[in-house]
Amino acid sequence: MKILSTLLLFAAVIAGNSAFAQANAYTVYDYPDSITGCVEQIYVQVGTGVSAETDGIITINWGDGSSETENFTSNAGQSLGFSFQHGFSVAGNYIASVELYSTTSGSNVGVPQTVNLSANDPSNCGYIYISTFQQSPSMSYTNAMYDFTDVNGVTTTISQSANPNSFWGYSGLNVANAPYTVSLNDAWLANNGLVQVSSDITITGFTAGGMATPGQASIEVDCAVAAADPDAAISYSYAWAFVAPLQTGNVNINICNYACNNTTDAQVSLTFPAGFTPNTAGLTNAMVNGNVLTFDVLGLSDCLYTHIPFTFPGNTPAGTELEFYVTISAPNDTELSNNTDTMYTVVLNSYDPNNKIVNKATNINANEDETLQYVVNFQNEGNMAALDVVIRDTISANLDLATFNVLGAKHGIATTVDMATRVVTFSFNEINLVPASQNEEDSKGYVVYSIRENTGLAVGTEIENTAYIYFDFNAPIITNTTYNINAVLATNELTTETISMYPNPATSDIRFNGATVVAVRIFDMAGKLVVDASSVINNELSVASLDNGMYQVVIETAQGIQTQKLVVRK
Repeated sequence: MKILSTLLLFAAVIAGNSAFAQANAYTVYDYPDSITGCVEQIYVQVGTGVSAETDGIITINWGDGSSETENFTSNAGQSLGFSFQHGFSVAGNYIASVELYSTTSGSNVGVPQTVNLSANDPSNCGYIYISTFQQSPSMSYTNAMYDFTDVNGVTTTISQSANPNSFWGYSGLNVANAPYTVSLNDAWLANNGLVQVSSDITITGFTAGGMATPGQASIEVDCAVAAADPDAAISYSYAWAFVAPLQTGNVNINICNYACNNTTDAQVSLTFPAGFTPNTAGLTNAMVNGNVLTFDVLGLSDCLYTHIPFTFPGNTPAGTELEFYVTISAPNDTELSNNTDTMYTVVLNSYDPNNKIVNKATNINANEDETLQYVVNFQNEGNMAALDVVIRDTISANLDLATFNVLGAKHGIATTVDMATRVVTFSFNEINLVPASQNEEDSKGYVVYSIRENTGLAVGTEIENTAYIYFDFNAPIITNTTYNINAVLATNELTTETISMYPNPATSDIRFNGATVVAVRIFDMAGKLVVDASSVINNELSVASLDNGMYQVVIETAQGIQTQKLVVRK
């Protein structure tokens, strides 16, 4: 068992009882690797009240007849995290239970919490992550099939599709049969018109947890033959940072020719909101007609990342939804389904800073259980400091409260969740938030959290969310209402970028694969920003300065942001 660094505090609030002393809240997370390997992991977060807990006891019943306990002490108001690992001797599904006993109160805390675990066969629990990529055109393949030949000369073919929850993950290897030689399956290469151009991978052994050595590898492929005609495409596009006080915004478009060893000329058309003005510097043969911009891309043989700055009126109201529509055309294009894309964003305006933002477009994928990330912003526009700020947020019945997770906050925060009323309360106690007239930056605050949809929501299911912000004894400030609806998305809307981060757990450095990472922010589980890397060189980042524990990593690429969990273990 390993104690992690300070984690997110889930503080229980008892009305009229300011002397609530014992370890009063705990949350259980099942954070196994996306391929579980040979062990299962459970993380337990424990938060105390206003007095210290002298001898708390965590009991884990693993569901196979075995159990373990851990004693702990914690200071008043402290939050601790604990990691437990267990290897099952028989494959199957197990229900583990976690109990917390407080010696200070002389009783159990709440009811036992359960975690569903799925254990692999211990004789076939080895796994490895392999990324399959192509340099030109720039592509990654997430459906590749690999041949694993063991020390006895026996070859097993494994498809990534057998591991749908893990991009580039291949499992089911017998850990006793190393070394393995790994190569792409010949039939898969032929069916996709590809050849393997990099060397085979050699697995020399496996860790106790089942990860291969090496745990992460890559294979490069190339086209077997040149394509006669082009496949012009809008790989992805997005609009961002339309800030009204600055009167500027940005549109980024990744323009590609996916045909192998083919070169073509293409024309791009971008429709933008009326009253907005694009900066056409650097574009070839650019023309603006009303609210339509056209420009040419000459000699397109791979992907071209294009940035188009915009100016727009500074009095555009905050929250105004903007729509941009981009198309590409090329002679004899072989695939027209990837020639268009639609971008949505909202205007940011500092004149109305009390707002709520969701990271998804209005239409979300009805075929997936999407995870939504919300940001609630607030600012003191009065003429004196606010002593306390409270945000109350009623969570939609279409969202799974069990997946609720605070990702970060500006200023210290205590969070409570009422499962009966579905009200989440964020308390910024004794925040002393100064007015904007005194200090613009210090007058602002925010909280960021994520939550996943309920499983199996039907097409047309709507998700709305509104926050109420209380400054001391004043009437609440009511934010805008975010709105999402489950819909059947077009093919181009389904394309998402997947980033792998390894090694995880990490000791000194982490690396990213799947796209070029432009910035990384790492928060501890109390929501404190501990790493702010505005640039990432060679997709590598040092985490040597971080203490052992679990962290939230916000990864920014040209396409957008993703969040992942990171465990530092030295």
